[in-house]
Amino acid sequence: MERRTSLWLDFESKGQLKFVHPTLLVAVSTSSSQYKALYSQARELSNYLLKTLKFEEVAVLRSSALQPEVIVKEDGTAILPACRFHFHRGKGDLLLFAGDSSPSDDQFEFARMVLDFGKKAGVKEVYSVGARWSENPVPAFEDPHVNGFATDKEGVKKLKEHGVEIIESEPAPFFASMIVGMASEYGMRGYKISVDHGEPIPHTRSVIKMLEVLSDMIGFKVDMGELKALVKAPPQERLPGTGPIYQ
Repeated sequence: MERRTSLWLDFESKGQLKFVHPTLLVAVSTSSSQYKALYSQARELSNYLLKTLKFEEVAVLRSSALQPEVIVKEDGTAILPACRFHFHRGKGDLLLFAGDSSPSDDQFEFARMVLDFGKKAGVKEVYSVGARWSENPVPAFEDPHVNGFATDKEGVKKLKEHGVEIIESEPAPFFASMIVGMASEYGMRGYKISVDHGEPIPHTRSVIKMLEVLSDMIGFKVDMGELKALVKAPPQERLPGTGPIYQ
């Protein structure tokens, strides 16, 4: 069946790299102002990884699927929002897909672009992170539980083995979930790693809990000392826009 779309994509690769058993971690959040404070956990997680681990940018993706906006920088100049693939060399290589926004339109086509890149890189497992959309809010300063789902029963079993509560019998909308369901079409196993919303921005407890699961399942090491110190800080020191995630 022919697929028609008006989607505009600008994909810029930084060169040909050979990856060793790479895993793809998708961590982008909405930039919509009405949802940003509630559902920015994935962006905060990716920002912390980029700050803490050594990554190399390997590709840039700009698209009409992202929010129809420009980002105005401190000097008054404007740039288009973009998402990027970053590469971390480890026991198994890690490809991190992160950026300014998750797609708001043409989400299937956008996901295909991301998965196409992953397939060419040799990815066999895809992890997508974010906040769960169908749930009651977690109390503001209570540790959230990590929940999720996978593309097949083996994936569900692996999630259970790592203490993830399985999501059952509910819709899982938008790009961060769709890319998990589409992964099997590309010969990949997909996992959604999420938390219930409710913790105030910058969602430090949520980031810690998801990183603990991800680092164990994927096999990378990340120092979470700064995050844990932020959790212990007095409430007035945990204001939006403060702490190591935003530096």
